[in-house]
Amino acid sequence: MADGILIALIAGLVLVLAGSELLMRGGVGLARQFDVPPLFTGILVVAVLTVAPELFVTLRAATIGQPAMALGGLIGSSIFNLLFVMGLGALIHPMASPPKVVFRDGGMVLLASFGLIACALTGGVAHKAGAFMLVAFAAYVAVIFLTDWRRAPEHSVPLARAEYRSEGTMPSITGSLFLVILGLILLALGAHLSVLGGIHLAQELGWSQTTIGLTVIAAGLSSPKLLLTLSAAVRGHTTIAVGQLLGAAAFNLTLVLGLVALTRRMNFPADLAGRDVYILAGAGLILMPLLAMRWRLSRPRGVLLIAAYGCYLAFLLWRQGLPLPLGF
Repeated sequence: MADGILIALIAGLVLVLAGSELLMRGGVGLARQFDVPPLFTGILVVAVLTVAPELFVTLRAATIGQPAMALGGLIGSSIFNLLFVMGLGALIHPMASPPKVVFRDGGMVLLASFGLIACALTGGVAHKAGAFMLVAFAAYVAVIFLTDWRRAPEHSVPLARAEYRSEGTMPSITGSLFLVILGLILLALGAHLSVLGGIHLAQELGWSQTTIGLTVIAAGLSSPKLLLTLSAAVRGHTTIAVGQLLGAAAFNLTLVLGLVALTRRMNFPADLAGRDVYILAGAGLILMPLLAMRWRLSRPRGVLLIAAYGCYLAFLLWRQGLPLPLGF
């Protein structure tokens, strides 16, 4: 029984990862075929499709009445990206963090985190809050356009991401459409399996759905960002790494949460509302000064971020009632 549940969960997360990559490649291919300007491609194709896994899984969890897993996965993936993935990337290669990226994208993460805290204090994310998040997302995208218009790729994360994703041979229009459709199918199927697998795994282990969302589901949703960050760090494209992680967190907390909230209100579980939303905001507050020090995230600071995530993971396990190794 437990083996079957685990296989279904892993299969779902793998399908989400594969579907995300196919959708991204097809979307970028279509943009190239129709001569969409690189800045538009970087923001409206690459950046938006980067959070497709979170959108599909969160929406599926919300529609079957599992707000704890929906919100837990979304908040958990943002914390995982900001602490563990960012830290691991810096450990591989010190990552440049230009002031514009820190203040614009990091500032948006903080604002969105505080907005989420406001929702938690009211008990949930209502339709009006979702609409406000989408307005904030539109304003954020407008600011990106204004600040990156006519910039060179080395001074614009969206342009650099568009070029990075456009490397190599692009498929034809027909091939790109096929990849988009196949990616959407795999994402939908993967989201369904991931959510059901997470629900049954929580029942099997005796864990709360919040804990499963904050850990297993969050790590699976963050896997595309993890792979891209590792690839960018190894190749020295560090500005892309920092910008895409901050941008993904901002998109998660505005676009994804806003779209899902428009379909139905999501009530906050007590533990998420009382602790994890504040931890998310705290992760952003910790990260900002670390990125601003000489506008570079060094290896020692990367270790600090990984250690911070390790402490958070230990806290989650302790909260769930599990014994911790000696030293915690």
